[in-house]
Amino acid sequence: MAAKPSTYKRLMVHTLTTNFREAVKIETAEMCHPKKGEVCVKNKYVGINASDVNMTKGRYFTSGKPPFGVGFEAVGEIVEVGEDVENFKVGQSVTYMNSNMNTYAEYVCIAVAEVLPVPEANPGYLTLLVSGLTAGIGLDKAARITAGESVLITAAAGGTGHIAVQWAKAAECHVIGTCSTEEKEKVLKDLGCDRVINYKKEDLAEVLAKEYPKGVDVIWETIGGKVFQDCLKNLALRGRLLVIGGISAYKDEDRAAMEKRDLSDLPEQLLFKSSSVVGFMLLHFGECFASYFKYMSESLEAGKLKCVLDNGEKSTGKEFFGMEGIIRGVEITHKNGHKTKYLQKIDGTKIDIKFP
Repeated sequence: MAAKPSTYKRLMVHTLTTNFREAVKIETAEMCHPKKGEVCVKNKYVGINASDVNMTKGRYFTSGKPPFGVGFEAVGEIVEVGEDVENFKVGQSVTYMNSNMNTYAEYVCIAVAEVLPVPEANPGYLTLLVSGLTAGIGLDKAARITAGESVLITAAAGGTGHIAVQWAKAAECHVIGTCSTEEKEKVLKDLGCDRVINYKKEDLAEVLAKEYPKGVDVIWETIGGKVFQDCLKNLALRGRLLVIGGISAYKDEDRAAMEKRDLSDLPEQLLFKSSSVVGFMLLHFGECFASYFKYMSESLEAGKLKCVLDNGEKSTGKEFFGMEGIIRGVEITHKNGHKTKYLQKIDGTKIDIKFP
């Protein structure tokens, strides 16, 4: 194993804006070394997420005072171990979500409590972190899905949505998925969606009112705005609407200037249906990470769970690489409407993507 360099590159947020390229700078920093209870990981791949621009705007997980790091998840190899670390060793492959949100770097020092061992540094495991854990834990713990219920997944062909579809199908639910293209329709049908709604061709509210007159039991809502209101109106008795995000507003610089929605009757809507609106933030369910990751990784390796992953070649014809590649990856994520899970190669190691 090559010796650690004296410096490494990282992305740091210097300007609060949803324009990722304008927000970040590529910096060269002195090499980090793990403290007690930490390991130093050489990142091989990082996962790109739509909510990265919420971090650069200072909305998520930061003091809002630049400079600060950015990035949620990575796969790599341990290159140094701190004091009192017993279950990890140099050379071991791991994956992790970093509570310090600074994974867009060549090296990261991180507490062992946030590290998960994997057989090899395969980028396929990135689909199981922010996306996979959000889907599984969100549907189980917050939405409390049960067999026989109807479950609507918005942005169902996206990085998280396509896993949520499979999770709900495995739970023997009737799954409805929304998307925007015929290509995505095919993906969702192949994943087992019972009803696919292409909102470019059909009106979501009309379809739900006509085909599901008693309402939908569980709604996985990631869009916001009018979609949120249409979903709320079509909840079933004792239905649960799970708020995962609000993609429609992620790129808005000034949320206060956005069109306001009248929710003054929300209490009555919930009361008369005994329904609920539940927010879900993955980091609040850390006690579930290890068990859910283990189950999903075994399902992925066994071919029971399908994951869509793009290293840039499918969408742009060129692989994302290095710090500049991260910037391009975030831009493509928003340009292409969050249609897949993007990964970013950090070092020059050639590792085949083994998972579909």
